[in-house]
This record gives sequence, C-alpha cells and structure tokens, in this order.
Amino acid sequence: MSTSSIAHDEGHTLVGKDSDPAQRLRTIVTIHDAALNFQQRNSTIKASRSPLFIKSDDLPFSLVQTTLAGAEAIVEPYVFTDDDTGSLLAFYHLGRRLAGHAGIVHGGMAAVLLDECMGRACFPRLPGKIAVTARLELDYKSPIPVNSIILIQADTKEVQGRKAWVEATMSDAEDGRDLVKAKALFIQPKWAAEMTEVI
Repeated sequence: MSTSSIAHDEGHTLVGKDSDPAQRLRTIVTIHDAALNFQQRNSTIKASRSPLFIKSDDLPFSLVQTTLAGAEAIVEPYVFTDDDTGSLLAFYHLGRRLAGHAGIVHGGMAAVLLDECMGRACFPRLPGKIAVTARLELDYKSPIPVNSIILIQADTKEVQGRKAWVEATMSDAEDGRDLVKAKALFIQPKWAAEMTEVI
C-alpha cells in the first residue's frame, strides 16, 4: 500500500533530510495527499499534536510524550482522528536517538507508536472510551532508517461490546514504502472507570 503523494522535484523531495526535524515534519504534513484527503472526509475530523491527551500531572511519566520526546528522538507529531469511524492518521519524525542498530530505528519503537495510535483509533468506538491492548501482531516489512518521517494509518475494523479489532500500516511518508503492518485487539477492562481519560 503506497501512501506517498508528496511534491517531488526531479526525483527528490522538496524537503531536505538535513533540515530542522520539526520544520521538515510540518512541511511534509502540509503537502501530503493522505493528510489532505483525511481532513476532507467530514467536518468532525480532529487535528492534534498527540494521539492521546495526557493530563499535566501525568505528563512527566508519559513514555512517548516525555521520555522519548526531542529533536533527535520523537518530534511532536501531527495526528488526525475520525472518531465516528475509529480511524487515525499520524505523522512522526523518528530521530537518531531511537536507533537499535546503527542508523536503524529500534523495532520496539514501531510497536510503541502503533499500539498508541491503534488504541486511540478505537477508543471512541468503545462504551467507556478506553481500553488496554490484549494482542498486538506486527509484520515488519522494511527497516526504518533514523531521521525518517513515518505515517501511521489505523482503522477500527470491528467492535463487539468491550472489544475492538484494529489494523494499521506504518509507512515511509516520503517514498510510500510499507515499513510495518499491524493488527491488534483492544479490550475495555471491567475496571475502565478507574482509568485516566486519554481522549
């Protein structure tokens, strides 16, 4: 599945990989067909700079928004959500501090980001608007180079009571290459009322 449709000039993207990561990410999101098309779906599409809303008291303990945040790690992403359909589109810059092998993003980072985005996609479709991951299956298609801009597309496929099945693809936002395919089952626990709201 190729999701790339960004402006090119004689085979090169118009945004250099050596540019400021936040500026590069912003430019790609602004011109990317997937972002433009997703935002035009309907009037209820929400745009934010994080998949989850983390309360300020809890922010210091957030893995993605605090521990892994920074210009050489995860730059503040661009996230678009369609709560009616349980769909999400997110753009991230993955910096060199996220390497497992030299020059390659650790595969666990893909798992973390896909889990967070897939959960956020399905939460609005569940009665309590929250769930925990019961199963996460990943099929790694290609290594993710550091300093990449990646695109996550997540779609809720089915909801039955407190269970939601979600599928997602992580791809290179510049060349459209599939990086990881994912499937997950999320379950709203019986103790969901005790959990902190995140949407």
